[in-house]
Amino acid sequence: MILSINLFFFYTNIVLIYCMYRDIKFRKIPNKAIIGFLLIGSLLAFTEDLDIYNNILIFIITKVFFLFFAFIFSFVLFCLKIIGGSDGKLLIMLTFSYPIYRFNFQWLFSFFFVFLFLYLILGVVNYLFNNFLSNNNSYDMIYSLEENVSFLHKVFIITFYKFLDFSQINRYTNEKFVLKSLNLFYNKNKGKFQILTQYRPPLVILIFFANNYIILKIFC
Repeated sequence: MILSINLFFFYTNIVLIYCMYRDIKFRKIPNKAIIGFLLIGSLLAFTEDLDIYNNILIFIITKVFFLFFAFIFSFVLFCLKIIGGSDGKLLIMLTFSYPIYRFNFQWLFSFFFVFLFLYLILGVVNYLFNNFLSNNNSYDMIYSLEENVSFLHKVFIITFYKFLDFSQINRYTNEKFVLKSLNLFYNKNKGKFQILTQYRPPLVILIFFANNYIILKIFC
């Protein structure tokens, strides 16, 4: 049992540190790497103390249920544009690797709750920066293009959208910023033309903290 806990702790942290490096530097986690991590995690899953289970079929069915619920949660978050495809695959891989003799659906819900809570904090920080600290009047021009823009729509734009200087567009990649408008906006406060993009933060960092929080709660 102790061997399983230690293996899981070190393995998931090695995986997440590697994925954080790839996500921060390249904004992309290779599918081959995730598949490889999943295969290794599958082997580690069977290092658990199987004496707890009188029937190996129960062990397999439990793993399948965890995998199914993780897929549903990840799919919903993906449809809501909260996570990307690589993030969803990583979440599924981590859930499948969890030792199930201590991990249950309560911890599964807690993991996603902590992740979403950290995501909300990230959104609030972005909102405060864009609304009060960036000295950017381009958001006002966005609102003027549409009539009857609701308050929630304004909050969404300020929270998840970012204006970039057009003169520096070659410094940015589609993996980090997604172009959301072909219009150029002149920011009179900065004296520069800007374009509207959607910022894609490295969510693996949030997954890392959520994962280690749950590990500490379960095993400590």
